[in-house]
Order: sequence, then structure tokens, then C-alpha cells
Amino acid sequence: MNEGQHQEGRTPGFDMRGPMWAIHHKVVSLPIARGSSLEDRLRLVEEELAVRDVLTRYTYYYDGNDLDGTMTVFHDDCLLINPRGTYKGKEAIRRNYAYLMSQRRFVFHYATNVAVRLLDDGLEAWMTAYYYGVDVSGTGVLSSTAGTYADRLVKVEGEWKIIERRITYNYRHVLSPEPPIAAGRPPEPTAVETSRDLIGPDAML
Repeated sequence: MNEGQHQEGRTPGFDMRGPMWAIHHKVVSLPIARGSSLEDRLRLVEEELAVRDVLTRYTYYYDGNDLDGTMTVFHDDCLLINPRGTYKGKEAIRRNYAYLMSQRRFVFHYATNVAVRLLDDGLEAWMTAYYYGVDVSGTGVLSSTAGTYADRLVKVEGEWKIIERRITYNYRHVLSPEPPIAAGRPPEPTAVETSRDLIGPDAML
């Protein structure tokens, strides 16, 4: 298979519409790709880091309300399944994220338990992860959410793209914000500008 092409359909045995844990267990049961030479092993490490970086970039772009940046991690033919429905193609997925970004003041997502499996052709990979998010809605409600990601990625012109993703939304909990506890008088700063000045009022509760 040439770079830039991708396999049609899903990897045998993987169904994004199946039970959540079945998908994750099948991914982590796949063998970890291992090279026979030092050069091969280094290449595989680089590829896995590149796949993981897709998830990292997604969280930074999405949490920062950068819609254009968020869309760079998705393949043009991506299929996204989330709690609101199924979205096919970049335009539909873009509308989904534009809606989400319009509903909040700010959010932080933490992706953990990341598992990556590179397939033998070197042009396809699977990645699963947990996420924990804390967000402030447009009305000022502070809540936490948690769930999972399951991604199938393909390599296009040297760059990994998500071509299939399922997001589960397993719980939401409303939080009670509390003011920071004063710990005595701080030392005098050398300038009056603070990090709050830099991030702006929309990035604070």
C-alpha cells in the first residue's frame, strides 16, 4: 500500500459500534510493533510518538477554541461517533466542534492511559485513551466529565490523521468552585502584569 492511501472499512475484528470495553481490549491485545534492527526500532518509536502527538494537538486546539487547528487532526473522510450522533466527513465534524465550542467558556481535557498499536503496513494505527475534562459552560456552571477515545488513524503524505473516532461520555458531575486559600502575604512582584492579564477574563471562572 502506498502512503496516502488507506484501507477501506475497518480493521478485521474492530467495530466502532460495538461495546466500549470490547474495542479497548481488542486494541491493547494487539502485539506491539517491534523492529528487528536498531534503525527499525527507532523508526517505530518515532511513529508511535507521532500518533500520540495527534491526541495531544487535538486537546490543545479543542480546549483553546481553535476550530481550524482542531480540524487538522482529522482525515477528510473521517467518521466521528459521539453521544449526539454520527458525523461523516470534515464539514459535518466541523459543525459538531463549532457547536461544542459555542456552548462553553473554557475547558481542560486530560488524556490518559493512551495505548497505540501500529499495524504491519506502517500506514495505519489504533489509539485508545481515557479522558477527564473540567469545563465551564456558557452560563458559568463548573462540571467534570469523563469517557474514552477510540481512534483509527492513517498516514497521509507523512502525517497521521484520524479517519475514525468514537467518543464515549460516561459521566458528568457538577462541581462547586471555591476561592483559593490565602497563604499569607506574597512577596512584592517586580511588575504589576499577571498571568490573569494575559489569558483574559473568558479563561477564568
